[in-house]
Amino acid sequence: MRMANLEVTFVGKKLRSPIGIASHAVFNGGLMDPMAEADHLMRYVEMGAGFVHTPFICPEEEHPQDAPPAWKFMNIYSREPFRMEGLLVATDAHRIMCRLRPGLTLIETLREKLPDDVIVIANMIGPGADPKGWAEHCKRAEDAGADLIEMNVSCPLPAATAKAVQAYSTGEMSEAAGCLLGDSPALLLPVVEEVVKAVNIPVGVKFTPETGFPRVVGLAEGVKKAGAKFISGINAPITCAPPDIYKNGQGKWPGLTANPICAALGPWDRFLLYRNLAAISVFVPGIELAGIGGLVEPEHVVEAMMLGARICEFSSGLLWRGMDLIKDTISFLTDYMDKQGYKTVDEFIGLGINFVKPLEEIDWRLEDFIATVDDRLCTRCGRCARSICNARKLEREPLRIVIDSRYCIGCGLCQAICPANAVSIVEQKHQVVGISIPST
Repeated sequence: MRMANLEVTFVGKKLRSPIGIASHAVFNGGLMDPMAEADHLMRYVEMGAGFVHTPFICPEEEHPQDAPPAWKFMNIYSREPFRMEGLLVATDAHRIMCRLRPGLTLIETLREKLPDDVIVIANMIGPGADPKGWAEHCKRAEDAGADLIEMNVSCPLPAATAKAVQAYSTGEMSEAAGCLLGDSPALLLPVVEEVVKAVNIPVGVKFTPETGFPRVVGLAEGVKKAGAKFISGINAPITCAPPDIYKNGQGKWPGLTANPICAALGPWDRFLLYRNLAAISVFVPGIELAGIGGLVEPEHVVEAMMLGARICEFSSGLLWRGMDLIKDTISFLTDYMDKQGYKTVDEFIGLGINFVKPLEEIDWRLEDFIATVDDRLCTRCGRCARSICNARKLEREPLRIVIDSRYCIGCGLCQAICPANAVSIVEQKHQVVGISIPST
């Protein structure tokens, strides 16, 4: 009998599950047709989502007819052993933002359609760094029926224009600024404070990965002090696509020779998310966290929740796995919790934070673990022997990998790079040169 209960409370809202969908623009008329967009989002709910986001809603009333949605995607592959690394996306934020009138209609429609245990989160991108403009903008979303406000101050796309970079350098942001505002605490915090004062529903801030460590700790402290109830993120990081080295460095985008500044999507984003979750959980307790970014497998959700996320949102994962990822993750969570003996998600949220330690508290146990090789699995490829560690060498007679225990500290490099899973790290006391054996 299944005992797992997936219900979770997030900033006072009871959700049927901790799994939902991050804010994203769709690739059809949903940007201008709120009914089509509502139908699209309801499909996620049918799969079991506990919450949905609106696309990012800007203050402009209507979508301009001369700026239809435009996207370019690029997959990034490497040779073995890395294979597919992720996706890049290039677009113009002006073309894909949801405008205010259809956005408010979408919120109203969703509020009528959604069951009581599924909430709608309004993802709002306001007028530059204008506190009162932001407050008025977010108040309209509350009046339309939004359960939560998520301030989108992290979208990478507005930063891809020359005028945006110039505005950032002068501190004057008159248009939707995205991550340029999110990485400017002096401008951001008054905006957060004004929005919190203007609405009666919980307000959260979606962080940009452009705010690195340890600055993210100070920013989290600031938004918490300003009244935000949750932090979500990360949004996608900004990058530049690789040039085509066989065509004089031009872009490799489908149909383009230009190479615009773009966003990076996919599993590689996950570790920026984990950095933020761990840092904020350790140093800024008391503010709730939503995990987004690079979550493409059901197991990733548990990892993020163990690092402090109370809910998790799929974005990159939907591009690879489609809507089935929601259903598959809920099924995985139920089985996982039953097998591990967890009755509620609260029993494992934040467990991993107990083991996040500063380096000065780590006991590396350098003479307690050693690598071993299973000759039955080893293919004698020599990859580990050609790496940077001198504890291994490829013997010729007989052909096999030999590990010199005097130089092995059980670091796990050979295990990590072995294509045949032939290496294990086992607990075994031994002496190591430079520790208990004098260096010569």
